[in-house]
Formats: sequence, C-alpha cells, structure tokens
Amino acid sequence: MHPTDADQESSSVGRQQAHPLQALSSRLRFATEAPSWVVYLPQELQDRICGASRLERGSHGSPGPCHSFGIAFETIMKEKGSCLRSQGSWWSQRVWTLSRDSKGCREVQRAFDEADQEERLALASELRGHVWEALRCPFANYVLQKCVTVLSRENLNFIFQELKQKGPEMIQQAARHKYGCRIIQRLLECGPQDQVRDLIDCLLEDAINICAHPYGNYVIQNLLDQSTREQRRRLLQSLMDNVTLVGNESDNVYVSAVMVKIMSVAQREEKVQLARSLLRVPGLLRKMGTTRHGHQAAKKVLKTLTGSEHEDARFQLYGHGGEATTESRRRAATLRP
Repeated sequence: MHPTDADQESSSVGRQQAHPLQALSSRLRFATEAPSWVVYLPQELQDRICGASRLERGSHGSPGPCHSFGIAFETIMKEKGSCLRSQGSWWSQRVWTLSRDSKGCREVQRAFDEADQEERLALASELRGHVWEALRCPFANYVLQKCVTVLSRENLNFIFQELKQKGPEMIQQAARHKYGCRIIQRLLECGPQDQVRDLIDCLLEDAINICAHPYGNYVIQNLLDQSTREQRRRLLQSLMDNVTLVGNESDNVYVSAVMVKIMSVAQREEKVQLARSLLRVPGLLRKMGTTRHGHQAAKKVLKTLTGSEHEDARFQLYGHGGEATTESRRRAATLRP
C-alpha cells in the first residue's frame, strides 16, 4: 500500500511538531532544578515530575551529576507522548471489535507489525480480558498470535495469567482446540522461560490425550523443542506406558507423529528405550507400517536398534507373509537395507 499525499503531509506535520519537544528535552536533559514555568503544568504532572525527580536525586546522592529533574521530565513526557499517540490512533478502543472480524483482524495484525514497542503495548492492552475468547475465535486467534510474536517476552505475562485463571483442564482443552492449539504453540515458542516451563508441566499432565488428538499432537511436537530434559523424560515415560495406543487405528496417526518427533530430538538411550517398548508389543510395528507417520516411526526404530533386536523389528515389519496387508508390505519393503 502506497502512502497518499495526505498521509505524507500528516507525517511531515508530525515531524515538525516533534522538533520543539525534542529541543526542549535537549535543554532540560542536564537540568538539576525545575524551571519556573513548571508551575503552569497541570498539578498531577507537577506532582509526578517532582516526585520522580526526588527519587532520582535520592538514588544518586547529590543532584548535580544525575540531572534529576531533566531525567524525570524526559521519562514522564515520553510516557505521556506514547499515551497520546495511542489515543489518537485509528484503532484506539476498537482493537477487540476489529479482531473478531475477517477484515478487521488483518488490519490489527498490520498495526502490530507497523507499530513501535510502546504502541504495541497499547494495542495489546485492548486484548486484556479477552484472551480466552480470542484463542477460540477464527479471526481473533490470528491477532493474539501476532501479539505473542511481536511483544517482548516480559510483556506476555498477562496472556499466561488469563489462561492460568481458567485452570489446568481448560489449558489442556485449549491445546486440543482448532485455534487454541496455535496460541499454545506460539506461547511455547515466545514466552518467558518460567512461564513456558509451567505451561509444559500443565500439558504433560494430560500428555497422552493431547498426543492422540488431531490438533493436540502438534502442540506436543512443539513442546519437545522447548522442554527440559526432565520434561522430555516424563513425556517419554507416558508414551512407553501407553504404547499400545499406536496400535489403535484412530490414534495411530497422531501418536506416531509424536513418536517420530521424539525419536528425532531424544538422547540415544531415550530412543532405545522407546524402540524397545514398541518392539515388545507383538504385531505393533507391522500396524505402524501401514500409516505415513507410523511408517516413519518404524524406520527410526530400525535405525535405533542393533543386533538381534534389529532383526526382530525387521521380521515384525515384513516377516508375516500373507498376514500383512499389501500397504504394509509396500511400506515395509522400503525399510530393507
């Protein structure tokens, strides 16, 4: 989109208006005492500047070297300027309404992309109280994803807090939701380390149900990239305890996809443990070989196991003659060395 003449003129005026404030800020930067004209400022602003000035002076000892008034004035005027900019923006007080519309959600996402960090915080503030609704909305979920990806990690806490207020079961439900799973994945990727750790712990409490879900399995795969070794060990144990799920046709494709991922990121000894647990269930590898993800998982099992265990796995995959389906034999044939 190209700027119009009116946009360029407005931008030029904005720059012209900024110069006097910049000049004033430069003059005040090294001021140690408040000039006489401060008495003409609104009382609330006077109180804040003087209060901040005293705090700054106290933190540095003597007032001279720290230029306490100039620092306090500059800090508060920046804050005021950000507030005024957000109040004058086209999206002010409209973010949540726009986010729930197919066209409006694109406009809000563009606003996030084009805004500076202060304006992004103002945009995000209008999503407060609406996180749970947004993650279930076909349009607002895109805005919430954008919010998560462009804000700094420390400014994402309000999203985590609103989810936590719903309780663990609702967070686990969000991981299985068509749109909610996207938000959970973005939070795993972009959130503060302590919040991500807590979120993973919550998801692991219902790991198997999430693994076996059409949307949830993507959350677990993403989780594996962000988890600690201990958290990965917990997931591995859950999979080994429920390994027969892979033989259930309705769950096979999703749990197998998670197994492919964990066999890609786990330590050598962890891979061997999982491969052996699969091998111990008669006929399981053959069933896995009939699906796309199961076939990939079976290939990783063969690469992991050695010696007699490797031979046993090969026999399970294509050593049953007529009992195996045509699809199973076709896929198994590709596993031959």
